Amino acid sequence: MLGLKKENKSLYLRRLIFGAVILVTALLQSTPGFFPSFFGAQAFLLIPACICIAMFEREISGLFFGLFAGSLWDVCAPLSWGYNAIVLTIIAFACGALIKYIMRNNLVTAFLLCGCFVSLYCLLSWLLNIVFKGYSSAFYMLLTFYVPSALYTLIFLPVYYFLIRFISKKFRFSKTR
Repeated sequence: MLGLKKENKSLYLRRLIFGAVILVTALLQSTPGFFPSFFGAQAFLLIPACICIAMFEREISGLFFGLFAGSLWDVCAPLSWGYNAIVLTIIAFACGALIKYIMRNNLVTAFLLCGCFVSLYCLLSWLLNIVFKGYSSAFYMLLTFYVPSALYTLIFLPVYYFLIRFISKKFRFSKTR
């Protein structure tokens, strides 16, 4: 068996826990009736989970966690053509790169990134699923489902941010990155 150094063990354990967080989040998000929806708004919990993980793991690891989360979301989605996997991969990579090169990793930055990317996700979903298919009530769907869903998603960001930060600090290795 391979001899793992202490810092590698903590790295693998941390990433295994992050994978479990994504798995549990996907189950919470995709199980009908398990997670409450208010006035038709649905929380897209995998987006803040991926953003927070990418903020602490940076761009390459974040890319793979985004791909994993998006793939799980696509498995449960009615039209599984890889949209969520592609979008969450790009979001996670962008968040990890922004934190590594430009921004600081704090709760305000997490809210800024999550607000921007959830809005972008909702706008793209609205365009692809409603507008381009020619539904007559497209603007009504934007105002009654996508905007409330984006706001509802932002409520859960602090939960994921502090959970991911705790896990990241608990299983941090001693070498600098």
